[in-house]
Amino acid sequence: MKYILVLFFVFGWQWAGAQADYSLLDEKIRNFRKSDYATPEALAMALCRDLITDHEKARAIFTWIAEHIRYHMVSDPPAKSKKAYYDLRVKQVFRRGKGVCMDYALLYQRMAQAVGLNCAFIGGHSKTFAHEWESHAWNAVFIEGKWELLDVTWGAGSRDEQGKFVQEFKPGFFLTEPRIFLLNHFPDSSQWQLVQEPITSEEFKKLSHFSYGNLEHGIQDATLQKAPKAGYLTLSLKILRPPSILHIDMGGRNLPLERNDEDGWTKLTFKPTAGRSFQLWGGEKQKNKTHLELMGAFRVP
Repeated sequence: MKYILVLFFVFGWQWAGAQADYSLLDEKIRNFRKSDYATPEALAMALCRDLITDHEKARAIFTWIAEHIRYHMVSDPPAKSKKAYYDLRVKQVFRRGKGVCMDYALLYQRMAQAVGLNCAFIGGHSKTFAHEWESHAWNAVFIEGKWELLDVTWGAGSRDEQGKFVQEFKPGFFLTEPRIFLLNHFPDSSQWQLVQEPITSEEFKKLSHFSYGNLEHGIQDATLQKAPKAGYLTLSLKILRPPSILHIDMGGRNLPLERNDEDGWTKLTFKPTAGRSFQLWGGEKQKNKTHLELMGAFRVP
């Protein structure tokens, strides 16, 4: 377990902040209407017609699907083979504009391949704040000599506390650094972890994880280390726009903490109580109340 902590919490890494600026491309891609194209392949060709790099093509398809496909349970189409089944699901999600993670990932693969990208469909399990182990699907795309990971389903939004899907573009799930992606994505085949030393499912379930889909307000990276003061820990967070209010909840208790914002990192020093895990909540004061959202679930080393 000591190795895993070192692997996933390396101080100083800056993934999200180093992402290219796709704002102009995203704005252009959002205006393409599905109704103008008979097939997803035709739409993909139109999206990428004037694009030069594979990064741009991969992003264009990611943005269009995330912005135009809604997460919704759909009927399972009958088919005589796996290929026929996948073909029917792609046609169904494109026609209806809604589907589940398998449909998002299959559609992304089909559109990426239509413009010459080498794209893989990856099945496995995910971990969220609500579910520790849940079936899921995502993609990998081969760009400039290496495989990159993306989750267009989560890029489209997330479920709220009532389980209702809320459409919200989350670009942090596009070409995510593998060691961060592995915090909440466990592929059936270990080769798609894309790390030097793959981990087991049991190790995966014990990993800390945090919300990184929102590049401005989400956590881009984190470290948890022993503080100089005996019995204390320091949680260091890389957040582009950190919330003014941060709380650490351990066993239902809001722990006292010392906060220090410097050099692009927000450091929280606190004394843990009994227990092996804690939650990080963040938010802003709105009029006469404070709205907090769960930002991370961490295990004490």
